[in-house]
Amino acid sequence: MQKQPIPPTRRPKQRIEHCGWLRKLGGRYRNLRSRWFELKGDQLYYFRDNNEPKTPIAAIPLAGNEVIRHPPEPGEPGKFKFEIISGKDKEGRPVSSSHDTFVLIASSQQEMEEWIRAINRIIYAPFGGGMFGRSLAETVKFETRRGGGYVPLIVHKCVDFIRAHGLVEEGLFRLPGQAKNVADLKDAFNRGDIPELGANKAEVHSVASVLKSYLRELPEPLIPYDYFEVFLTAARCYEMYEEDGIVAIQKQVTTLPKPNYILLGYLCRFLHEVQEHSKENKMGVRNLATVFGPNILRSGSEDPQVMMESTNLVTELISILIRKHELFFSKADDEDVQSSRLQQFGGDLMDFAEPPVRMPRPQPTTQLSDTEHEEETGTGGDGEDPRSDIQELENELELQQQQIKDLQSKLEQERKVREMLVLRLTDEQRARESAEDRLEKLQAAMEEFCAKYGSWEPTQR
Repeated sequence: MQKQPIPPTRRPKQRIEHCGWLRKLGGRYRNLRSRWFELKGDQLYYFRDNNEPKTPIAAIPLAGNEVIRHPPEPGEPGKFKFEIISGKDKEGRPVSSSHDTFVLIASSQQEMEEWIRAINRIIYAPFGGGMFGRSLAETVKFETRRGGGYVPLIVHKCVDFIRAHGLVEEGLFRLPGQAKNVADLKDAFNRGDIPELGANKAEVHSVASVLKSYLRELPEPLIPYDYFEVFLTAARCYEMYEEDGIVAIQKQVTTLPKPNYILLGYLCRFLHEVQEHSKENKMGVRNLATVFGPNILRSGSEDPQVMMESTNLVTELISILIRKHELFFSKADDEDVQSSRLQQFGGDLMDFAEPPVRMPRPQPTTQLSDTEHEEETGTGGDGEDPRSDIQELENELELQQQQIKDLQSKLEQERKVREMLVLRLTDEQRARESAEDRLEKLQAAMEEFCAKYGSWEPTQR
């Protein structure tokens, strides 16, 4: 292993793709140490703390590596462990014989999955993978260089499979796929592979779940956050005056970025095809809009009241886009998409068995500072530095404080939701009391009328 300290002045000035605290297995006694990790470029840097200025202990090159999940170990609940290991070539040999593995532990399942997804985007992006969590623009930019079009390969793959095997499957897009099947398919797509699919019921729901997951994990929804309010305004206009609403929606659709516009049209046409089989699959337009609405259009705000109040309007808007897709998306787009698909798949749209050609991966070389090399190999002297132990305790305390802040934030959100529900309940109570009061007054007026003029009875013939 090479020992190359990383001078702060020579560190790459790159955007931080992902960051946070993780526990790292290392040191002379292979104990756990909390480190602050930052993913920048194709390197995973880690530090003793996250205070500025920061000097990295070491950088883990990611090119050629692989990430594996460790199943929970008996007697160790709460340890969400994953490992960065050296990748293998076609003959099964390690890409680099000198590369050590790195065992990392997250504080939750969600945190671990976010790290794995972010690291895989870096490792597999050069091979057409890592698309889960990657922006649509970046995916399209890469695939167009390989002869593809504006609709990502993963979307084509899922849509074509569902068209061939799942249009009449009851509960399509509503019933979830098998968790293991979905995870395996996502991992394969993330590696840049094109997985083989079997024509069975379980696979249909798994593929449908992968398609929803891809859309859900886009950094921005298919209709970007900046368009949220204008599209809802157009939907309100449609509720009042249909013709004006159609014009308003058409205007906003045409202002979308081209990759978003093309993919949105492609998806709406496909969903219209799905609802044509609603007698068999039980998925009408409204059901499909309910399922896909949050994946296509949602607010960037985390205010629960905003999300709850916009749900029905979003569902209505997506229903309009599906039912009347021909008014919003040009038929010429179908020809462009079809042409790009023929180029992307070499003329055979249903042959997915052959994986894309990959370029050789660069060999990783782990860069460690002298201090970290001592930690990893145990060559740093007779005993541990007490100052290092103090720093470790401070890091652990900071990590716990951050976790407390996260829990407090979640509790605050739940408190807001509870307050909103209490307000609504109070409003409903007041409305009911007001209605009861009006009913009592009406009853008193009727009794007064009957006392003064006598009761009314229908005339007998």
